Amino acid sequence: VAARAERVRRLAVEVAEALMWKLLFAAGRAVRETGQALDRVGCRIQGSYAYKEQLSRHRRLAPLQNYRPKLGNDVFVAPNASVIGRVEVGPKSTVWYGSVLRGDVNDIKIGSNSSIGDGCVVHVSSSVGGAPHATTVGDNAVIEQGSILHGCTIGNNANVQMGSVVFDGAVVEQNAVVGAGSMVLAGAKVPEGQLWAGRPAKFVRDLTAEEKASLARSADDQYALAKQHEQEQMKHENTRAEDADKREYWVVEKPEHEARF
Repeated sequence: VAARAERVRRLAVEVAEALMWKLLFAAGRAVRETGQALDRVGCRIQGSYAYKEQLSRHRRLAPLQNYRPKLGNDVFVAPNASVIGRVEVGPKSTVWYGSVLRGDVNDIKIGSNSSIGDGCVVHVSSSVGGAPHATTVGDNAVIEQGSILHGCTIGNNANVQMGSVVFDGAVVEQNAVVGAGSMVLAGAKVPEGQLWAGRPAKFVRDLTAEEKASLARSADDQYALAKQHEQEQMKHENTRAEDADKREYWVVEKPEHEARF
């Protein structure tokens, strides 16, 4: 009798917990739908101005499997970029618009003062079907627009030019350059101070001393540019509207000063 009573009690507790969860879920959905409805009402009140809203609701940093992205000091992550899971970004680095850093089955580490350009994809590989490979980008490295890094290592002061792909286990050593639109095959190694290009990428020539010096300057330029974008993104909407009025005044009334904006 006691055992039967205990089973009944446990069943009652489980039913109560299930009902409570359903009630909380329904309440949460109702609150969210109310917020969406209020947003639509606000858009109607604003009229055409509603479609000029410059704030982004995109979630730039997303935890995954109990891992949270770690950002150093003074890091710029663009409003529509995505940094997910096991990702560490060093100080003064930049993740530009539309880029995705997805650290789900392994780690991604970006060094300090490095730049991940617009529309880049940085991913990793697990041990399923091959050796595991994290993705590591060193200090002062520049990954240009539209490039893909997958389970590879990019050294300090290296430059992966736009539209390139670097596959699993590949290494681009420090002060090396991968030419635009190139494909560095899995396990390949781009030695220090060399330019590789092509699909697959092959040795082209050694870099000059001037070219090597410009690599670090390129990373600094990206950081300085990111500070301008960050300043604009942090502005209050009223300040944005005031700036827009100023731009319109200078362009219409004094076109010779348009370059100021």
